[in-house]
Amino acid sequence: MSFDLILEIAMRWLHILGAITAIGAAIFALVVISPAMAKLPEETRKAFHAAARPKFAMLVGMAIMALLVSGFYNYLVVMRPLHQGQSRYDMLMGIKILLALVVFFIASALTGQSPAFQKIRDNRKFWLTINVLLGAAIVLVAGYLRTMPISTGV
Repeated sequence: MSFDLILEIAMRWLHILGAITAIGAAIFALVVISPAMAKLPEETRKAFHAAARPKFAMLVGMAIMALLVSGFYNYLVVMRPLHQGQSRYDMLMGIKILLALVVFFIASALTGQSPAFQKIRDNRKFWLTINVLLGAAIVLVAGYLRTMPISTGV
């Protein structure tokens, strides 16, 4: 097995793992953590959030970094040459990248501490729902992109 093939497989694996982590974390926060925290007294909620936020932020940051590095490698080195001249592929990939950047922003705002994004954190359930839906849309676009025929150069 060549180094290029090993790197391609590793980057694909890293991308899938990053996506599972990012989307899974958002789903877990939306479906499990948010409802459970809503039942807790305010003081306990604040203490839990203060204890969980740094590790959750680190997890989200690592997932974003994995997705950025592996995503751009997979697109520029592996997939784009195979779909050269296919404007639909490039358009859908652009949409996927833009949606991912929105997801990254929302996830960072939710796990960060910047006062500028406190309104986002105050409406956590809404923004988690948006991120889960955007994540599903990204997976849908990615699935379609994987089924597109390879360019024949015509």
